[in-house]
Amino acid sequence: MEPTTAVILAGGELEPAWQAQSGARSRAEVVVGGAPMYQHVLRALQSVEAIRAILLVGSAPAGEGYTVIPPGADLLENVRRGLEQSQTESVLFATVDLPFLTAGSVQFFLGESLRSGAALAYAVVPAELCRARFPQLKRTTVRLREGEVTGGNLFWARRDVALRELHRLEALYRARKQPVRLAMQIGLGLLLRFLFAQYLNPRLLSITQIEQRVAQILQTPVKAILTPYPEVGTDIDRLEHWLAVRG
Repeated sequence: MEPTTAVILAGGELEPAWQAQSGARSRAEVVVGGAPMYQHVLRALQSVEAIRAILLVGSAPAGEGYTVIPPGADLLENVRRGLEQSQTESVLFATVDLPFLTAGSVQFFLGESLRSGAALAYAVVPAELCRARFPQLKRTTVRLREGEVTGGNLFWARRDVALRELHRLEALYRARKQPVRLAMQIGLGLLLRFLFAQYLNPRLLSITQIEQRVAQILQTPVKAILTPYPEVGTDIDRLEHWLAVRG
């Protein structure tokens, strides 16, 4: 398998309420299952042979086997820093809040991404698998022709392509909570089709249609990797999530 750099997106400091209850300064340091979340993610990545280097972008302790990079102002700036520091063209990103991540789930996603022929790949997980494995955790899901899915917290990129097109991705990211701007970015037709699929009939929109539109916007081939590993779509990114799993 092609040599790959893994980038852990750890972000900045934790919100005050979560800090007070967990005693952790950053999300990376929140303890789940007897260890800080960043250590769980590190162990999974270090067990994948193709991963030759690991960069941790965010607020986390330094240590052996990975390099810490100070965080930027937001997620996309952290992605940029990871891409710029990568020594390989194949770059795998994982968020730090995946304490249940396994080497097998990483290996599957990375292998499928490399075989896809795309320059950008994103993990999606059947929602029913997440509910079966982690019934105590509520997930944000969407209804599509292929079924109800949730977004995963792994994505992969070709370094040169991602750096070249990152400004387009940044425009989408900044418009995500502003419906008018989002419609201007992705097209009113796709936005309406998405809404109709959620509330009327999920067969109105497919993963392939989304891939095609995103590929047009980013001007590069993209692929959604449907993964059977619920741990990829189960992040602990809110205080209530942590309270549900800490015991």
